[in-house]
Amino acid sequence: MTVDLSYCILIPHYRHDSQLARFLPRLADTGLPLLVVDDGSGAETLDRLRKLVAAHSWASLATRDTNGGKGAAVLTGLHLLAERGFTHVISMDADGQHDPADLPLLCRRSRRNPEQVFSGRPVFGDDVPAARRYGRVVTNVLARVEAGYWRLEEAMCGLRLYPLATVLPLCETLSHRQRMEFDVEILVRLCWAGKMPAFMPTRIAYPPHGRSHFRLVVDNVRLACMHVALLAGALWRLPMRRLATLMRKP
Repeated sequence: MTVDLSYCILIPHYRHDSQLARFLPRLADTGLPLLVVDDGSGAETLDRLRKLVAAHSWASLATRDTNGGKGAAVLTGLHLLAERGFTHVISMDADGQHDPADLPLLCRRSRRNPEQVFSGRPVFGDDVPAARRYGRVVTNVLARVEAGYWRLEEAMCGLRLYPLATVLPLCETLSHRQRMEFDVEILVRLCWAGKMPAFMPTRIAYPPHGRSHFRLVVDNVRLACMHVALLAGALWRLPMRRLATLMRKP
C-alpha cells in the first residue's frame, strides 16, 4: 500500500517576532504549510505574532501558556502536526539563520527515503561568532562518542526533517530534557535506535539584528548534565552491543 507523504514546516518561537517578520515571506516560495509554535512569549509579543501569522494564509499558530524551551515547543508542534495528518515535519529556527532554498531538496531526498531523518550540516560565513563555532566542535565530538556513531556530522543544527513515525516514539524517552538539549539528544537517541540520520550542507547566516536566548551559565549546565547522562547511557550499551554481536554468531 502506498502511503501519501505530507510535509509541514515547524518553527518554534520565543520573542523572535521581528526576526520572523523578515524571514517569513521567504517561506512562501516553498509551497509548504507552516506551523509556528509560540513558547510562552507573553501577551505583547503574542499579539504581534498573531497579526504576523494571520497575514499568511498558508501559516498557522499554536501557543504554549508557559515557556518550556525549544524542545518543548518542537514536541508540541510534532504532536499537533501528527494529529493533523502530516507525515513529515521540517523544523527551522525563528531567527532566519536557515536558508528556505534548502527545503525543496530536503523534501526530494525524503521522498526517496521516507523513514530517514535528515539534518543540516552548517556551512558558516565570516559572520559566525567564534565562540559558537568552537562550542559546536566540542558538542559534536561528545555527541559522536555518546551515539557510538562517528559519522554523526552535526548535532546542533536546527534545520531538521523528521518523519513523525520515526521520531515521535523516541521523543517519549527524553524525560525533562526539553530545552536547548533537544537537538543534540534526539539525534543521539536516533542512533541508539539504529536510525542513523543523514546530513546535507546548509548555509547558516547570522542576521545583523539576530538575538540568541541561550543563557551562558544555565544552558551550559543543562548541556553538561545531558552529556553526563548520555555518556552513561552509551557506556551501559557497550556490553549490550557486545552481547548482541555474540548472540548473532553461529
